[in-house]
Parts: sequence; C-alpha cells; structure tokens
Amino acid sequence: MWCRLTDQRGAWAAELTLPGARDATSRALLAVDHAPGSQFAALQAALREGVPLPPDLACLALEGSGFRGQRGRSWQAHRGNLHVCRLARLDLPAGSVQAALTALPAVAAARAIEVATHGRVSPGIKWVNDLMLGGRKIGGVLSATQLHGALATYVLTGVGINVAHTPELVRHPSAPPAGSLTELASADAPTLATLTLALLVELDAGVAQLRAGHGAELVEAYRRRSIVIGRQVAVWPVSEALGIEEPLATGRVIALRNDLALDVEGWGRPVHAGRLTLLEGSDVSADGGENGEDG
Repeated sequence: MWCRLTDQRGAWAAELTLPGARDATSRALLAVDHAPGSQFAALQAALREGVPLPPDLACLALEGSGFRGQRGRSWQAHRGNLHVCRLARLDLPAGSVQAALTALPAVAAARAIEVATHGRVSPGIKWVNDLMLGGRKIGGVLSATQLHGALATYVLTGVGINVAHTPELVRHPSAPPAGSLTELASADAPTLATLTLALLVELDAGVAQLRAGHGAELVEAYRRRSIVIGRQVAVWPVSEALGIEEPLATGRVIALRNDLALDVEGWGRPVHAGRLTLLEGSDVSADGGENGEDG
C-alpha cells in the first residue's frame, strides 16, 4: 500500500491513490510537481547528512530541471515521462548484494513495462543500466547504497522512462537515438499512472527479494533480459573523452558473470566497468551507447 504524503487534489493524485485505508504496512509516497533537481540526488544528500527517513519511501517528480544521471550526466525530465526513486532500509552485507542492487532497478523497470502493457512490450537491458526497445534507449536506471561498515544500510534506486516524450539531446557519436514508449509502442504504450503503479509494485518485489536473501534471482532476471550476450561489442572507458581511439575491450560477449562483469571472447580478463557499444561487423550500430533518460 502506497499513501500520498500530500492532500493535493487533481487527476494525477487521484490516479495514484490505491484503494484501501492507510495501515501499518503503508509506504510513504512523495510526489513533486516540478523538481528543481533530481530527487535521487536529494535523497542521497539526506542520507549523507543523517536526515531521518522512512524505511520505505518512494518519490516521483512529474517534471524537473537540473537532473543528473550516471556519473553526473545531465538528462531531461519532461512532464509525461516517468521519474521515480525508491529508498529502502536493508541492513544486509554489502558484498553479498552488490550485483543484485545494480540489477534491481533495471529488472523492475523492464517488468513494470511488461505488466503495464499486458506483455505486449518487453524492453531489453543493455549493460549496465540502459532500457532498450527497437534499437532505441527508452530509459535508464541508477542505484546507490549507504554503507555502515560492511553493511548496506539503505539502497536508493532511480528509474527514468520516456513514456510520452522523446528527449532532444546532443548525443555521443556512438550513442543510439532516444525513443519513447508512446512513439515505439503506439497503442500498446501504457499510461504514465499505470506504469508508475506497476513500477512501485516491482520495486517493492525487488526489495523483498533482497531482504529475503534472493538477490541471485534478480541477477538471473537481469541476465535473461540482457541484449548484449552473444553480441559483438566495444567497451570504452567511462571518462567519455571523445578523443579516445581504442576501446578497453572488443569482441563477442560470451557470458555475464554473477557480479555482472562481462566475459568477452578473446579477452583475457572480465570487464567490470565501461561504456558499452553494440557492434555490427566493424561499425557502430544504432543499439549502443546511451541517451534519453540517462542512468
């Protein structure tokens, strides 16, 4: 059960109010009409500053400015698209859940789209944190943890999905075009409210799996949705320097390890980090890179 923390009226608030009375199992849901910055960054700052927060909190922004994604890259928060963060108390050994924490928001977002479209739309996941549909990036995810010694005390996940609008961005030369569910799925595209509710349910389910010690199931679900296994790829340094001439690794991805590292055919060691581009022969295809709601 998710309950609003505001008495604001309107169609959006009504659509997001689940039936039933508030009870001890309710989670806090904070909705912001226009966010002057990413709620993900705001919650990270609150954790760092020791601000008391509920053990389960969801925050969504209808639109905003100054949003940042993975490694501080900017992205656009348009009204009609989805921007959700989920905070959860874990108190679990950090080393045992690291890969699952990375997988959780990507798997939850993909599942939510499938549920909201009754299985008619099934996006794939491009390593590490991009949601892809029809060769275009429709969304991205983030995850971060608060550590206390060896424990992951809190996990913070962020999901951005282009539902109604495709951002207009100057993209990296190796990046694919962005897309939106409305553009690519047409009549099968979900409404924003339907997808938001589905995502909250799936994020809840992912957190429950972590708390129950079933993080390996999230990693396996991530692996099943991966679009890079068996494909020719190039992995570039995360610096995003446009002048880099040589990738860190090139070749066919033969496996995705349990820690989400890539095994690339002919490469002597696993690839743990980088910007991945899908290749067709020697050319960069329209499936690689990053754009849209950046995770």
